Amino acid sequence: MMINLSSDNWTGCHPSISDTLSRHSAAVGAAYGASDLDKKIERTFKEIFESDVAVYFVGTGTAANALSMAYLNRAGGIIFAHRHAHLIEDECGAPEYFTGGARLVGVGGAEGRIDPEALESAIRRYDPADPDSVHAGRPMAVSVTQSTESGTLYSLAQIRRIANIAHAHGIPLHMDGARFTNAVSGIKMAINSMIRPE
Repeated sequence: MMINLSSDNWTGCHPSISDTLSRHSAAVGAAYGASDLDKKIERTFKEIFESDVAVYFVGTGTAANALSMAYLNRAGGIIFAHRHAHLIEDECGAPEYFTGGARLVGVGGAEGRIDPEALESAIRRYDPADPDSVHAGRPMAVSVTQSTESGTLYSLAQIRRIANIAHAHGIPLHMDGARFTNAVSGIKMAINSMIRPE
C-alpha cells in the first residue's frame, strides 16, 4: 500500500467511513440537523469537547475556516495567523470573501508556530486606543493551526500563552482543526484541555 502524505484530500476516505456514509445515505432522515444521525453526532461532539456545542457540517476545511472567520469578523476586521498558515496561504481568498474583506495578517514564528512576542507586537499595531490606528482596522481573531503546516505541534503552554495574549486584547482564539486529532494524539492530552487551555 502506497502512503501519500501530500494532502488529506487527495485520497478517498477510510472504508469504515465510506461504509457508514453509504448506509446512512440509503436511509431517510429529517433535514437541517434534525435527523437522528445529526442529533447523535451533536451529542458525541458535546461529550468529546465536554461543552455545549453546535455542529455545522461543511464540505471542506477551507469552508470551515472561512465561515468561522466570517462569524468572528466585523467590517474592517483583522485576523492574525502564522504567516504560513493554511488560512493565509492556501485558501484562495475564501476567508477574505466570506468575511466581507477582512485583512489577514501573517505573524512570524519558528517551525510554523506563532511567536507570542510577534503576535503581541502585531496586535498593538492596531490598538483602538491609538489615534494613529483609527483607519487601520480592528483586531477580530487570532487563528492557530494545530498541528501546524510544518508538522509541528503547539504545546498546551504555547496555546495558553497565545490565548492569554488574544484574550487580554478582547480577541477570540480560533483553532484550525484540520489535523486536530493528530495533535491531540501526538501531545497525548484530553481534547478539552487543548481547546480550553486556561
